[in-house]
Amino acid sequence: MPMEQKSVPREKELVIANIAKITKFGAYCKLPEYGELEVFLPIREVSSGWIKNIREFIHEGQRVVVEVVLFDKDKNTIDVSLKRVPAAKAKAKIRDYNLEKRLAGLFAQAVKVSKEENKDALIATALAEFKTYTELVYNATENTQLYADSKLPKSLKETLIKVLELNRKKKRYVVSYIMRLYTYNTMGGATELRKLLGDVKGVGIEVSYIGAPRYRLVSEDVDYTKAEDKIRAAETMIRERLTKGVFEIEKEKLKKAKEDILAEI
Repeated sequence: MPMEQKSVPREKELVIANIAKITKFGAYCKLPEYGELEVFLPIREVSSGWIKNIREFIHEGQRVVVEVVLFDKDKNTIDVSLKRVPAAKAKAKIRDYNLEKRLAGLFAQAVKVSKEENKDALIATALAEFKTYTELVYNATENTQLYADSKLPKSLKETLIKVLELNRKKKRYVVSYIMRLYTYNTMGGATELRKLLGDVKGVGIEVSYIGAPRYRLVSEDVDYTKAEDKIRAAETMIRERLTKGVFEIEKEKLKKAKEDILAEI
């Protein structure tokens, strides 16, 4: 079920962008939160450092978080920036976006199970009252007065709570490390690093670019030891295969996740 689509983003707003086409001067991106609206990411807004080859920083099909920086009303275009978005804010934006998508799907499931008709009207009512599916689910799980007074059918409200309970996830442990990785190999160094990072992802680790030469490695598992073991496996692999370069890794202290139903869905 699609989430509520907005018309156009606001200046300085952080948005999800899917990189569709890369050119010499930047990249054309699609904004899924705005009906696949096309925007442009200039090469100067990709990274703070000097860029020789833009494809060393981004690739087609990649999902990133960007900041809206310019509206050109004459050309009817919107420019965005990747370099202005801090890694922590990008991670939070993607987490919130993925959560909203998941909760939209669970609401659709509840509508189907409850056998209520006119799904589009129910979606409109839910978003009019709660603005987002995240807020809807929070009010449902907390059994707030706002949820009790909602115009949604009673059968749907009861079914939604049951669906949420059935779809609760097991607690997962998250470990995060900051890695410094670069190579002195002037001939095939970029290819070597791309291959290494790809293989790191292959062992079940999320890799995000912070800023040359720093990367964040995140490992998750229902078992804390197994989450750490994935990092150790990646560390061993990099040390064995990096030919000429520097590799350093340090554990990142994470803030304790808020213990509520939204963290488990």
